[in-house]
Amino acid sequence: SGITRNISTVNVSSVIGAVASTDYVVVAGAGIQLTLPTAVGNTNLITVKNKSTSSVLVAADGVETIDDAATALMQTQYTAIDLISDDAAWHIT
Repeated sequence: SGITRNISTVNVSSVIGAVASTDYVVVAGAGIQLTLPTAVGNTNLITVKNKSTSSVLVAADGVETIDDAATALMQTQYTAIDLISDDAAWHIT
């Protein structure tokens, strides 16, 4: 078995899925907030792309962090970030 890739366009604030062995590509089509699943035990790669002319906010789960911050703000249209877990927090690659 290998890695599955889930690609979706999202236009409302949502929580990104956390199915094991699944990489997620989320295209934000509106200025929304996307919340990451827990980093604990998560080996998935998550890519978020801002297709919107508005900012997209990516938030960590609970007290977890993204590069030592609670959120990552994507202010520019057509930018993307890749996120990977170290089993305790998320990191932008």
